[in-house]
Amino acid sequence: MPKVEINGATIWYQRLGSGPNLVQIGGAVSGHEGYATVTEAMAQHFTVLDYDHRGYGLSDRPDQRYSLDVWSKDLVGLLDHLEIERTHVHGGSMGGFIAVYFATLYPERVDRLVIGGAVAKCDTMARHQFRGWKDIANSYGLNSEELASHLSTHAFSRRYLDGPDGGSVAVAAMREVTERNASLHVFLEACDAMMTADVTADLGKIVSPTLVMVGEEDVLTPVDCGPDGAGARAMADSIHGARLAVMQGGHGYLVEQPVESIDLIVDFLLG
Repeated sequence: MPKVEINGATIWYQRLGSGPNLVQIGGAVSGHEGYATVTEAMAQHFTVLDYDHRGYGLSDRPDQRYSLDVWSKDLVGLLDHLEIERTHVHGGSMGGFIAVYFATLYPERVDRLVIGGAVAKCDTMARHQFRGWKDIANSYGLNSEELASHLSTHAFSRRYLDGPDGGSVAVAAMREVTERNASLHVFLEACDAMMTADVTADLGKIVSPTLVMVGEEDVLTPVDCGPDGAGARAMADSIHGARLAVMQGGHGYLVEQPVESIDLIVDFLLG
């Protein structure tokens, strides 16, 4: 698979399919693997750019400060290398945080924008949740069952965890994907990046047609945050013409409802 040096780090990427360009931005644990349930279907309609952002998966993991700004500048560097002037952008979970930030910095590079499982600003509960992630990772290790179990309760709905693909299956998968794709240092930095993010004042800079997606049982990046935060509904209200889609399931609705998610995203991006 191809790799390229962007801003001093080697970034892994792959391009699949044909049609309009679509870049998918990975999350805080899984890198590009977070789109495993949707990439093949998306490639039937789009030229899909999957990549591992700096610190994740098959890309370099330098010991440095990580932030939404660092990841956004790497993405624009990758697009420049591939001579992609404009692209649809789909970001889920931390990738959603990056997608929002990227679209405020480089609105001219975004055709249509899909934001999933993200907030414009964390409320007090979310900041406590991310601090819990850090505490468990520091105490038990990034690749521990304790952390994987805890992350699963934030990633999925109760219905899913009690189903045939949930429970111990989900925890084992979470542990495996974390071990492959992240390091303790980068994971802790990612938590800090999400905890401190606040793009509420910049949402008006986004001029692209935007779809904001969220799981109805998402306890991490909910439809509505507390008064100190700005959740999915607040983002949709603040981005001109944005559409809000509330999906069945939790934070990981791409796993829980892949067919429904694919259909909605494809229809929106081709709209």
